[in-house]
Amino acid sequence: MKANALSLQSSVVGRANLRTYIQAAQAAGFDAIEPTKVQLDYFFNAGHTPQDVKALLGDIKISSVGWLSDIERQGHDFVVMMKEAEKLFEMSAAIGGRAVEILNGPVDWRAVESFRHNLPYQGYMGLQGLPLPEQQRLTVKNMQALADLAKDFGLSLFFEPLCWTSFPSLKEGIPLIEQAERDNLKVVVDFYHNYIAGLDAEFLAKMDKRHILGVHICNSRQRSEQIPCEEIFRDAGFYDGAIPIKEWVDAVKSTGFDGWWAYETFSKREAEEEIYSFTRYVHQELRKLVHGVGQ
Repeated sequence: MKANALSLQSSVVGRANLRTYIQAAQAAGFDAIEPTKVQLDYFFNAGHTPQDVKALLGDIKISSVGWLSDIERQGHDFVVMMKEAEKLFEMSAAIGGRAVEILNGPVDWRAVESFRHNLPYQGYMGLQGLPLPEQQRLTVKNMQALADLAKDFGLSLFFEPLCWTSFPSLKEGIPLIEQAERDNLKVVVDFYHNYIAGLDAEFLAKMDKRHILGVHICNSRQRSEQIPCEEIFRDAGFYDGAIPIKEWVDAVKSTGFDGWWAYETFSKREAEEEIYSFTRYVHQELRKLVHGVGQ
């Protein structure tokens, strides 16, 4: 993939099917796409094959595939996770994918809110309650197992710390991948999660570019002390939130990073935009921010 490639993150096209997603990326001039396993499953369940995906893509690359959740799972849940991972890695490799996103947990922020307020919750609670060093040890152990499995498929992994978890930002996440000591394990710089967790452009500018696989440019409403309900805090358009987007992009660029860049949106308004025109708008803004074209 070329330097500073622009990837169309699946959130930009909302509920579009895979064919429309790829066509929108091609029409706008994107270099790559970042589909989810859900989109791919729908496509394959309709009787299509990995070769059909490659035929649709043409010159478009796949920067990554999302995602594997709750990577710190233990016991029987660990066995289930590894089976999920194998299926996801096999599918990603078959369509020419290069990387897979991994998320720590619990992925549902409500599980964290329930734990902190001692409220009942019917679902996965993660490693909450264990001492933080033990949570680190178990998470790193799982990262190593996942990275080793991904390597068998020729894939890299990128870790996205979730801002309501025990490892809420890259400040806590990068030490985990360093401890894992796997060449194919990196991070994604997600603006939303790192902003909510309290990081700033100064921190991003000091990152080692070798740790970074890609960037998710996204916005957020003003952070607060409450647990960040995604439905509220992520409901912000490209430039309509509290994150100084250009300042953060410039901070990452100053590290010398030249991998792929994508825009990710949870904006309710943007989700209802006309797909092709909105995709062109996102491409135009990414070119301004990343390539300095049209400023």
